[in-house]
Amino acid sequence: MAVFSGDKYKKASSDALAFIKRQLDVNNFKCQITFDKEYDDSYSGDIAWGYVTGISVEEDQVRAKYISPSTYYDFDYKGKVTGTARNLSDFSDYAVNVYVVHDADYKVITCPIKADGTWESAMTYRETYTVKDRDEEGNETGTTHTEVVNYPLDITVGEGIKEFRLAKGIKGKWEQISSSDEVTVERYVYDADTEIKAEDGGYGYSYFEYFTVRLYSYSDAEYINDICKIWNCGGGKYMWYTNKAATGHKIGKVMQQVWRDGSVAFDAVGIAGAVMNLQKGRLPASFLIPTDDPQYNKDGSNALGAYGYMLNSRTWAYDVGLALLVFTTSGAYEICKEMLNRMRYEQNDDGSFNFSYDIYIGQLFDGYVRTGAMGWLVWGACYYTMETGDRDFVKMIKKAGDWLVSKQVTDSSDPRYGLMTGGYGSYNMEDYSYSGEEIEWCSVEHQCSALQALEGCSLVLKNKKYKEAAELVRDSLFLKCYDRENGRFFQGINGGVPDKAWALDCTTWAGTLIFSVVHSSTAEACLETAGNVYLTQNKKIIQSREKDYYNTAYSDNETFSGFKPYSDKTADYKGAPDIVWTEGTLGYSTLAYVLGNMDEAKKYVDECIRLQNCDGSTGGVIYTTATYGMLPWEFHVWESVVSSSWLYLVINNPDVLFPRTLRQVYYMAKINNIHDERK
Repeated sequence: MAVFSGDKYKKASSDALAFIKRQLDVNNFKCQITFDKEYDDSYSGDIAWGYVTGISVEEDQVRAKYISPSTYYDFDYKGKVTGTARNLSDFSDYAVNVYVVHDADYKVITCPIKADGTWESAMTYRETYTVKDRDEEGNETGTTHTEVVNYPLDITVGEGIKEFRLAKGIKGKWEQISSSDEVTVERYVYDADTEIKAEDGGYGYSYFEYFTVRLYSYSDAEYINDICKIWNCGGGKYMWYTNKAATGHKIGKVMQQVWRDGSVAFDAVGIAGAVMNLQKGRLPASFLIPTDDPQYNKDGSNALGAYGYMLNSRTWAYDVGLALLVFTTSGAYEICKEMLNRMRYEQNDDGSFNFSYDIYIGQLFDGYVRTGAMGWLVWGACYYTMETGDRDFVKMIKKAGDWLVSKQVTDSSDPRYGLMTGGYGSYNMEDYSYSGEEIEWCSVEHQCSALQALEGCSLVLKNKKYKEAAELVRDSLFLKCYDRENGRFFQGINGGVPDKAWALDCTTWAGTLIFSVVHSSTAEACLETAGNVYLTQNKKIIQSREKDYYNTAYSDNETFSGFKPYSDKTADYKGAPDIVWTEGTLGYSTLAYVLGNMDEAKKYVDECIRLQNCDGSTGGVIYTTATYGMLPWEFHVWESVVSSSWLYLVINNPDVLFPRTLRQVYYMAKINNIHDERK
C-alpha cells in the first residue's frame, strides 16, 4: 500500500537515512588511534602502545637530529639493531643507548659510534686462556702463560618498545662474565650516562610537536595515566606508548595543541577504547548534540561520573536495533554487517547486551541491561538475517534469544506469569550510584519490544520454544496489562499489581502489536485513548539558555501538533512536560496505519517531517519541541536517530514495526516461507 508516496516523503526518507549514516562517526575525528591488543580493565603496570593515523607528515615535528636506526624495529622484533649517526663533530665521545621498554626502561646495550658514523648492538668478547708450559719432550714445566682470543658477538635486543638515545661521555671497561682455572671470559662494556633529551633531538625517531596521545583509565571518572609522544617511526608508522597504564577502562585520545582566543588549547582529534573501538565496527550515535549545548562533551574531559559522560557519542541498544531495520530496508547490508560484527564483540557472556555504548570506546558503565532494548536489537539482527540469508550472526542471536527467554516468568501462580522481567542494573536518581540488582517489574514497553525478538528468533532459529514464549507474552500482555475501563495498556506489573501510570508508548505500541482479528477493537480503543489523552497542539520549538531547558540551535516560526510522552492523570508523572515527542508521535502514526486510518497516519507523519525541516536541522528529526534535561525526564531538542529511524520506517516499511501475529500463524512483511499451521 503506497500510503507515503511523492517527493515530500522521498526527500524526508533520504534526509533521515543520510543523517543516520552520518551518526556512524558523529565527531568526524580526523585521527584514528589504535591499541596493539585489547587491554582489559584489570591490566596495569606494563607497556600499553599502539599507532595513530590521520596526521599529515607535514605537521611540525621535533626532529631526530643525530641518530637513526637502520629500519623500524617493531615491538615483536628480536635480534641485532643497527643505525647511523650524523651532525656530530666527533663521533668518538658519543654512543647510542638502546632500551627495551616494558614496565620500566631496561637498557640493553650502549653502542659506540664508529668513525664511519655507524653503530650496532655488538660487543667485543675476550677469552683469556691459562696454558701450562711444557718442555720439548711435552712435560709440564710448572709454569704457565696466557693466550688471548678476541671476537665480536651480536647482542640480541628483545621483544618490547625499542628506544634509541644519543649519549655522550663514553667510557668502557672489561667486564668479567666467568672464570675458571683454564679460562676467563670477559666482554668490553661501554657506558655513556649523559643522554641527549628527545626535546633536543637526541632520540632515534622524530615526534610530532603539537600532537600527543593521552591515556586515561575510566572508572567513576577519567583519570589520566600518561601524556605520550607520537613518534614518527618512518613508513607512515606513528607510534605511541606508555608503561604507566592503570586499572580501569582504558581510553586513548589523540590531542592537538592549538592557539585559540589568545591562549593554548587542546582539541581531541581521535578517541578509541583499548578493547572496543571503531575498528571493530561502527554504531550510530543516538543524538546530534549542538556544540554549544551544556551536554556536549566531545572528549569526555568536561563530565565527571557516568551520568552525562560523552552523550554526543553514546548509542543506545534500542537505536542500534532501529538502525539495523533502517539499513536492512534501504539495502545498506554492509553497514548492517559492520554493526553486527561490533555487537558480537559487545555481547555479554550471558547473551545480553548493555543498554548503551560509546561508539568510539564501547561499554563504559556497570552492567545495565534492559529487556526492551534487547528486544529491538535482536529483532533488527533477525530481520537482517532473514532478508539477506546471511547466517554469520546466528550464534549471537541464539545467545541473546536464550537470555530473553530466561527472563520470562513461568510460575503460573505469579501475577506476572507469562511476562518478561526488566533485566538487571539500576542507578540511584539522587547520586547516580549503581546497583546490580535484578529488575523484577514487568514493563509493557519491554513486552512489546521483546516479543518482536522472540518471533524473529523462532523464524531464524526454527525452534518452537521462542514461538511458545512469544505467544505466552502476547496473551499475558492482553490478559494482565490491558486496562479495559480506559481503553489503554497499563505501564506494566510492579509489585504484583498493575502499574497504572500513563505512558503513551505503552498504549500505542501494545495497541499496534495486539492488533489481530480477535483484538482489532482493542487497538481501536488504544488509538482513541491516545488521541484523547496525549495529543498536544500548537506547540512551538522553545529556545532557552537555561541549562535544563537549553536549546539555541533549533527554531521555527510555526507551531506543531503531535503527542506528548506522559499524562499526569495519576501522580506518577506529575509535572510531565507538555511537548511534541516525535518518537511517540510516529508510534501513534504506526497504530493508525495498522488500523487502516491512513489520513490520521499521514497527518502526524507530516508533522514530524515539518519538524525535520525546522531551522537548524541537518536532516535528522528533532526528538522534542522543548528541552527538559533534568531527571527523570531527559528530553532534548536534538536530532535523533530514534525519531529519524521511525520516520524512515513508517514511510518505507511500516510492517517491520511490531509484526502482527495470530495464535496459529505468523505474518511478517517480506517473509514468504512461513508455515501456516491452520492449513
